[in-house]
Amino acid sequence: MSKQPVDPNDPLSGYKQGGLNAKVYDVSGVDTRIRYNSSRNPPFTVMTSMPSKS
Repeated sequence: MSKQPVDPNDPLSGYKQGGLNAKVYDVSGVDTRIRYNSSRNPPFTVMTSMPSKS
């Protein structure tokens, strides 16, 4: 999801104008990971939008 519209003719294609109704689209080069840490509650952190070489 992008903050700015992906399609300038469709303001809902970006989060800034579309908010939770923004349209989704496939991207490449981004990873999502869950990091476990037993000292936290809940014991994990979700890391998103990390650049990836794949």
